[in-house]
Amino acid sequence: MKSRGLFLIMLILLSYSCKDSSQNEIIDTAPVEETRSAAQIEKERKEKKMAQYYQRRLNSKGDTLLPYIPQDSVEVFFTRYAQEHPETKVRMRTTYGDIEMELFEETPLYRASFLFLIKNGYFDETVVHRAVEGFIVQAGNSDNMITAQKKGSAGNYQLPMHILPGVKHDYGTLSSAKYWENNPENWHNPFDFFISLRPTAHLDGEHTIFGRVTKGMKVAEAISKVEKDSRDWPKTDIYIEMSVVE
Repeated sequence: MKSRGLFLIMLILLSYSCKDSSQNEIIDTAPVEETRSAAQIEKERKEKKMAQYYQRRLNSKGDTLLPYIPQDSVEVFFTRYAQEHPETKVRMRTTYGDIEMELFEETPLYRASFLFLIKNGYFDETVVHRAVEGFIVQAGNSDNMITAQKKGSAGNYQLPMHILPGVKHDYGTLSSAKYWENNPENWHNPFDFFISLRPTAHLDGEHTIFGRVTKGMKVAEAISKVEKDSRDWPKTDIYIEMSVVE
């Protein structure tokens, strides 16, 4: 009997112990307070949307196209791309020789976009499509279908104008082209760039200058003197190869 009574007492004590343990257990059901600002939330939303599109594509012939960049994500995308890709030196290789360029950190969207296009192979199959002696050498376009397809795959995105105070078009400056007609926002064309062969005051404040030539201006001058058609397009295609100098 004693053992049976002792067993009952232990059972009662155990049940109280379990009850106390469950009552002391606290479950935190309080809502998590949002610490992000509305601007930060919107930025993260755009980044997620951008990442959804950031996939390289192939055309019907199997050629690699560019990732799609929505116009409303251009600033967010290239701001982040600029942080992840700090390079500032690039090289343009032609049959006339190499031209080396330095990209300005003060125009981060343009620097990032130029690096993006180089690293994603946009400039493959493009040519020098305008050459005017004593004025400019312009490249980044072609009449090949693949070039148009690459632009379209990237969304034909445009860049906002960014004029640097005190920086003017001069011998060796690197600038972005733009459409002069039906372009009230002054959007710049990131796929098309030109090198100035002399000071060109009438272009100051009109085109974004985002770099300069550090080596190879004699190559640019030689290209400007080739035989051209009525559009200043060289009669013999001058293909370019763009690369990032590590």
